[in-house]
Amino acid sequence: MRSLFCLGLFLIISVAAYGQTSTATYTLTFESTWSETTHPDDFPPNPHFSGLIGGAHNSEASVWMPGELASPGIESMAETGSKTLLEGEVNDMITAGTAFEVISGGGIPLSPGSVSVSFDVNTDYPLVSVVSMVAPSPDWFVGVYDLSLYESDEWIDELEITLYVYDSGTDSGTMYTSPDEDTQPPEPIFLITGYPFVYDNELRPVGTFEFVLDKVVDIVDETPIAASLHLSSPRPNPTSGIAELDVSIPRTSQLLVEVFDLLGR
Repeated sequence: MRSLFCLGLFLIISVAAYGQTSTATYTLTFESTWSETTHPDDFPPNPHFSGLIGGAHNSEASVWMPGELASPGIESMAETGSKTLLEGEVNDMITAGTAFEVISGGGIPLSPGSVSVSFDVNTDYPLVSVVSMVAPSPDWFVGVYDLSLYESDEWIDELEITLYVYDSGTDSGTMYTSPDEDTQPPEPIFLITGYPFVYDNELRPVGTFEFVLDKVVDIVDETPIAASLHLSSPRPNPTSGIAELDVSIPRTSQLLVEVFDLLGR
């Protein structure tokens, strides 16, 4: 016969350290290689890229992603090069607590060329999403999404991303200088794997984003973690075997947890 026991537990929880976060400053350099030499098919006059725009955020926020519909801010950036709506969307994420900072920089007035911008990320907001319009174009852009600069508890020193061109799915034009043709209903964002970015059966990149770590500032939060610790009730209770309970804290830290029964074992 199995016996059921009502759990009487004493927990001693020791916080090993105060919470600590760090803020890292990076320089992003956008190096454009897009030219009539690299992409000779119907290459447009006045090739350029709009201003860099995006944000540092956590995994609860999404600025853009292939396979998802473009937000109004992404649509406006991809079709007109405007940063206003997308900047507002990132600011809304900051207000909601899912983003840390707007990333906003200059464009490339004539491609090939380069432009750089500095920005901060935080261990609580280690992801970056940044975009720039390919111009002229119907709704094409380059960028990165949900790119983590913090891996294995360390900030990445240097990272280079090869850039290919995406279609925002909001305009049906097929050439650089196609007239406006609103796509209804809009399509999900997709990577362009054909004309005019394929030449000699090769999908050719249009440039790179290079992220270089400039400095790191560690910040100690002196609010004791134990003040906001939460302990769940054991489950199942009563039990004849294993029981489970959760200890949750608001941020990453080291804890020592000891569990005793009513007899002090």
